[in-house]
Amino acid sequence: MKINEFFKSIQGEGSYAGEPVLFIRTSGCTRNCEWCDTKYHIEGEKMDTDILVDIINKNLSNAGIVCFTGGEPLMQREGIKEIISLTSDKEHHLETNGDLLENEDVQELFDYIACSPKDAKTARKVLERFGDASNLDIKIVTDLETVGVDMLNYASILMPLTKQDKEESKKISQKVWDYCIEHDITFGQRLHTYIFDVNQRKV
Repeated sequence: MKINEFFKSIQGEGSYAGEPVLFIRTSGCTRNCEWCDTKYHIEGEKMDTDILVDIINKNLSNAGIVCFTGGEPLMQREGIKEIISLTSDKEHHLETNGDLLENEDVQELFDYIACSPKDAKTARKVLERFGDASNLDIKIVTDLETVGVDMLNYASILMPLTKQDKEESKKISQKVWDYCIEHDITFGQRLHTYIFDVNQRKV
């Protein structure tokens, strides 16, 4: 597998926000988004799955959480499957853009899936295919003006767009907060962006 980095941190987004997690960031993606905050994912080195299994076991106690993130982890689906089969005592999460969420076995493979689609077509596909899944969230980042507005109807979690200007970010957060109340959608913080710089690594 081609791996960019691995690190233990606190989950900043989704239904498990606040939980300690071991992140394994794979290298490579199906997209090249201009606004990507992990453009460095293209850096990476080949690692055998048994090395990654050893890293997981050394860093996590029983039932600890491993989160595969990217880039797009499902580009390396077979390696991830092997790791999961060898660390069955852990909880396995996936962060994905949804482009490769096509088969039901993905839903069964992971204990939790956080999907952050990059366009409405993908968001609709994921909702139609996996909308009843209890272990999947569709997370949409929005400012309710230009970013993410075409995907609002597909969201199970709405997260406010973070700006460098803290006052501007606060105003966006308040707008998204009110929208979530009005539309019965879960409001999601991006906890790490409130503590660290927006693009800081290993947080």
